[in-house]
Amino acid sequence: MPLVSVVLTSYNHAVYLPQAVESVLGQTLQEIEVVALDDASTDGSQDILLGYRDRIRVVLHESNRGTYATLNEGIALTSAPYIAILNSDDVWLPQKLEKQVEVIESDPRIGLVHTGFRVIDAEGNPVRGNPLGIRFHPNPQGDLLADLLMRNLFITSSVLLRREGVERCGGFAEHLFGMGDWDLWLRLAEHYQVGYVPEALTLYRLHGRNTMYQRERMLADDLWIHEERIRKRVPELLRRDGWRMRNAVGVALAALGVIYGKMDKKGDALLALLQSLRYCPWRLKTWLRLLSLWW
Repeated sequence: MPLVSVVLTSYNHAVYLPQAVESVLGQTLQEIEVVALDDASTDGSQDILLGYRDRIRVVLHESNRGTYATLNEGIALTSAPYIAILNSDDVWLPQKLEKQVEVIESDPRIGLVHTGFRVIDAEGNPVRGNPLGIRFHPNPQGDLLADLLMRNLFITSSVLLRREGVERCGGFAEHLFGMGDWDLWLRLAEHYQVGYVPEALTLYRLHGRNTMYQRERMLADDLWIHEERIRKRVPELLRRDGWRMRNAVGVALAALGVIYGKMDKKGDALLALLQSLRYCPWRLKTWLRLLSLWW
């Protein structure tokens, strides 16, 4: 029986796809099952996957279903107790799954294990500095719900998930475009701890066509998560973790104000920022954003 179900999602990444598949097949952990799902690519990706069909299960879509519907389909087609996701433009180093399984099996409270990562460019060369512009948590393990309220902490291709946790949370929200991963991490973190493998065993490829560059659709996702997963649940969230949660809620509501500001909805931005200051009145950045609405 496999320990890990690998769900590889493919969409118009033919130039990167063989390296992604080979990085799965090169894992030191042998107890894996692999399903690769292509979401109606038009660049030859489907032919590339068919070349591996004697070693992995291949599912080809005739029409595009979207990232999170495809992921849910792949999860439903597999059965191992742990699930790993690999986007077709990313790469795993050989010991990734082996080291993650060691961590997740060490504590039944852990529902997600992620690894360190490095950013590479289209040609696979290391990208220096902080090209993603994201400040990552200095000790990303344990109870991270409060931290996740403020920002996404994990690269999707770096995570290993406990299947029972994914099923408990209902899987990925299929209507989302590019932030469905963060949405699932938030829901998982309400019930499970987070584990961490510090080695950079995931290579995240930055190539100019990443989902994060489709700003309007990502902004819509951002708005939905902040409204539905955070703002509407503030009383429930504040019942746990005291000051730390109160601060996180304040920061998240300030971020909601910024989102409304980007959408030129000043009234909604004002209300979100004022609500933020109820929970985090000492945050100077929120006061400055509030003042900027009047200039």
